[in-house]
Amino acid sequence: MALMPISISIGVLCGLWFFITTQVAWLVAWVGYAAWASFYFAGGNKDALSKSIAANLAGMIQGALFFWSWKELGGGSMLLLSAWIGVFCFVMTIEGNIKMLSAIPAQFVGAAVFFGNLGAHQGLITDTLINTAVCMVIGNCAGILSATAPGWFKAKSEEEAAVKNA
Repeated sequence: MALMPISISIGVLCGLWFFITTQVAWLVAWVGYAAWASFYFAGGNKDALSKSIAANLAGMIQGALFFWSWKELGGGSMLLLSAWIGVFCFVMTIEGNIKMLSAIPAQFVGAAVFFGNLGAHQGLITDTLINTAVCMVIGNCAGILSATAPGWFKAKSEEEAAVKNA
């Protein structure tokens, strides 16, 4: 039952995040959940927060650049699209050599979430970037909160046990 404390933390916070997104139409639940998952992939700790956010944002920006360039430079060609996807995937992977972008899957998550969220903003790149960035930063912050919250209760339990045993 080692996962019980974090499971409770994640369950409560995921429910809260979903409820918030039902009240604030501009927030998108699944975008936050994707960022949350990339936070845990990046290590699920204090250092992971900045790595995950940086990689998510880099992926989003590269996704936006990809979309813009594809539209402007021959949006109908599947051959061009395939080659361009290869170039962008190469770039996102090679950037893993940069410490802040070393959570390579988090870059792919950022790009994929940008594309997934693009339709909700009628293909408007700037609106999609802003909305996706806000929701992804919130998701990453929820990740660090869910990772640290179980420790708050553990510390209290240990203190209470020490007081009872004294």
